[in-house]
Amino acid sequence: MALRTPRALHVDGRDYRWVVRHLDADHVAVRVWPDRPGRAPRPLEVVRRFDDPWLNFGVLLTAPAERIAEVFQLDPVTPALAADLVRAALAADWRPDEPGPALRLVMHGDRADFTLTPPA
Repeated sequence: MALRTPRALHVDGRDYRWVVRHLDADHVAVRVWPDRPGRAPRPLEVVRRFDDPWLNFGVLLTAPAERIAEVFQLDPVTPALAADLVRAALAADWRPDEPGPALRLVMHGDRADFTLTPPA
């Protein structure tokens, strides 16, 4: 899941860049910012749960297949999810063109149904 090279992302007529980095064994951070060279944008950073299948390989092999989705979050961060995070953050009043510190949010739920909240 380690994606260190910024990738291009086009969301609703705007260009962004995004990267994913591991925070710990159970979480990754998705960082997104507007693709505007020479400007200091306000980035978005969303923390989400991700159970790396390589770190949990033994447990995944022995767990009942029907229960794996109940216990583990194995869905990787995809460009579609990154775009959905951008849309949700914009709806939550993220202003990427205003300079400032990163807006940090936590993703709860899964790819199909999630909410973003400030970190506790």
